[in-house]
Amino acid sequence: MARVTFTTMYDTTMRNLQRNANKKNSIDEQIISQSRLNRPSDDPVGFTNAMSHRNTLSSLGQQITNMNDGGVYMNVLETTYASMNNIFERCSELAVSSANDTQKHQERLFTNMEIRGNLEQLVSLAQTRHKEDYIFSGRWTNQPPYEIKNGIADYREAPRSLTTAGGTTWNPSDFTRPFQDTEPITIQLIDSVYLDPNLKPNPDNPLAQRIIPGSVTGLNGLQEKSHVVPPDDPTVLPDYEIDYVSGKLTLLSENAKAAFYDGITGTLKPKDQFPNMDFEYIYRNSIDMSGEIYREVDTGIIMKINSNPDTLFGKDGVQQTDSFKEIITLMQGLWYNDQAEISRSIDTVDTARKRTLAEQAIEGGRLNRVEIVYDRNKELEVVNEDAKSKIEGVNLEEIIPEFSLADAVYNASLQSAARLMQNSLLNYI
Repeated sequence: MARVTFTTMYDTTMRNLQRNANKKNSIDEQIISQSRLNRPSDDPVGFTNAMSHRNTLSSLGQQITNMNDGGVYMNVLETTYASMNNIFERCSELAVSSANDTQKHQERLFTNMEIRGNLEQLVSLAQTRHKEDYIFSGRWTNQPPYEIKNGIADYREAPRSLTTAGGTTWNPSDFTRPFQDTEPITIQLIDSVYLDPNLKPNPDNPLAQRIIPGSVTGLNGLQEKSHVVPPDDPTVLPDYEIDYVSGKLTLLSENAKAAFYDGITGTLKPKDQFPNMDFEYIYRNSIDMSGEIYREVDTGIIMKINSNPDTLFGKDGVQQTDSFKEIITLMQGLWYNDQAEISRSIDTVDTARKRTLAEQAIEGGRLNRVEIVYDRNKELEVVNEDAKSKIEGVNLEEIIPEFSLADAVYNASLQSAARLMQNSLLNYI
């Protein structure tokens, strides 16, 4: 016959009390945390499945965040493209109306002023930012792709030998006057103010391309071609003209050539003797702006969200064209009252518009894809959240009565244990 000692009775009572307390505390923890899986030991298989759903939800949440950010980015692009198209359409309308034979030079100069405002707005659109980052600069988001700069001309040296209209080399002793009947001289303009640190192999002053017609001042005493209306007096001739697109100054008259070249030797004068010339021009950043920006929209799937400036605006280079040069071509035709150039510029402006429309279509396709993936991910988020809730969720209608029962059992255990622990060996003698 087994002997029941006081120690055995005490240990059994405490063990049962602890078991009832643990059950009550476990249910209490589930109610507070709203989860029935607070540690792997609660349900190893269910905990593993719940963790899998949590990881999926975390991944979906990050992808949705990426798509939200990318969607805002692409919506900014869409709005910018629409504004650019409005500018090109207006410039095209002005080009068509200005190509009319009835247009006078003064009217074309007024039109040139309106187009300049559109050109400045296009530069502003090229500097569009998203979260303080330039969106048309590739990965170099801290630098604007295009900007208007105020330059002072530095003249890149032209050929030293001059030729006559007949093609022979000029010899000063052959003429009674310097530069008589010599060919026009073309000089490349350089901006002497801005020193570009990105030009290789060393920092250098950039070429003054995309000069804005009407912004040039200086060259005192010399007459630009644009201001010479077809004269009644054939002796009234211009001294120079400017290719505003490529930034080249062409000296036409003897006076203009004498301002830059020595009349005896035919060589360039020292730079400090050149005429002053100030201008405004559109500077394209010399950094490589071809970098691409991506967002992960699905597991293992990334999507490009930005636009390459070379594709949107056109390539850089003296022999290349871009949207700004194409508008300046129109402005140059208006400035020089050149109807043929105005007519040609209708196609060049339309080329710029078509590039923007193509990029807008591509970006619209990307945005539609993002919206489709976004909707699918939101649905997957609901499905996984529901599955996770079914595994680890707590049904309060069921668990509260269960908690009340566990609490009653525990309190009854405490009362029974209290009465039992009052007994001693004397009660059994």
